Amino acid sequence: MKKLLINLHLYVGLVAAFFLLSLSLSGAVIAFEGELNRAFHPELTKVEPLGAPLNWDTFRTQVEQQSPGWKLIRFYFPDQPDRSTYVRLRNVKTKKIHHVYVNQYTGAVLGSTEDGSNWILKVHDLHVNFLSGKVGNQIVTWSTVGLSILSLSGLLLWWPRKVFRFQLNSSAPRLNRDLHYSVGFWSFLAIFVFSVTGLGLHYQTGKLLDLLNTANSAKSLPGHGTTIEGMLTTARETLPGAAIPRLLLPEKAGDPVFIYQRFPEDKTPAGRSFTTLDPKTGAVLSFGSSRTAPLLQTALVQWTREIHTGTLFGLPTQILAALFALLLSALTITGPLIWLNKLRAAAHGRRAARAQALQPIIPAD
Repeated sequence: MKKLLINLHLYVGLVAAFFLLSLSLSGAVIAFEGELNRAFHPELTKVEPLGAPLNWDTFRTQVEQQSPGWKLIRFYFPDQPDRSTYVRLRNVKTKKIHHVYVNQYTGAVLGSTEDGSNWILKVHDLHVNFLSGKVGNQIVTWSTVGLSILSLSGLLLWWPRKVFRFQLNSSAPRLNRDLHYSVGFWSFLAIFVFSVTGLGLHYQTGKLLDLLNTANSAKSLPGHGTTIEGMLTTARETLPGAAIPRLLLPEKAGDPVFIYQRFPEDKTPAGRSFTTLDPKTGAVLSFGSSRTAPLLQTALVQWTREIHTGTLFGLPTQILAALFALLLSALTITGPLIWLNKLRAAAHGRRAARAQALQPIIPAD
């Protein structure tokens, strides 16, 4: 049984090592995704508050006038007065998507990071999709499954030795082994939680409506029309007290207007509540609230992401999430090195045995 467990831990670790190293490093970065984006692109993300922002319908008109042939399809509203508004445009003919930042006080387009300078967006895509769409997403998913297997099997293998610390003056192989054992023990819970919540986020994708949808309760909410301001008013009345981080206009016929909403206790950037509207009438089609949903559903759609990203309690838990992500990097490096050191030791032993066998036997006097 022990040999089976060792082989399981070894081969899963060897296969998943490169992918887990990528996920751990990218995870440490995107724990501070918003802060890094603002630090590296202040010319796009920072604005001078000048009175009240434009009416959002006027805002939309001015942005589209500056981008002929493009239609604004998504608003990412700023959460601070001195932060710009990020929007997405779609080309009427080619359907290509364009990402830009806009000053909501003047309507001026500040620019885009589509020239490759937005490396943080690439890091995010690496963490979620391994830079290769649906195929990469499956790679990430199975790597996360491997991580859960490694964390559980690693704890079972650690138990007989119970190594809690390492000594820097040890030999290199001993230091590497003890480092792997001790880091694995102290980070076990966090890494196991990373794997469970990561899988939860994967299977939650596209199922938010199914988990929180209260379509039957929306029949008596006619809304305030189809202007941007009217739809925002409808969403605020549907879920009083919830901020609106994002508004998504339909990209194809039959799609609803989707408005993300976030209550103060919800630390996820997009929020885990929503209102959907009929794009032709502005009437409420459905809504979902993280406050009124059953506890299990709230945990799935809100707590899962907060725990995984470290936003649960703000900056302190973001730092902890980044730290434990980096510890996973240490494990993905030291683990294969243990295997390599064992191979070297076995090869050295075989060479020594052959040398011993080749030595001439000297008869005793």
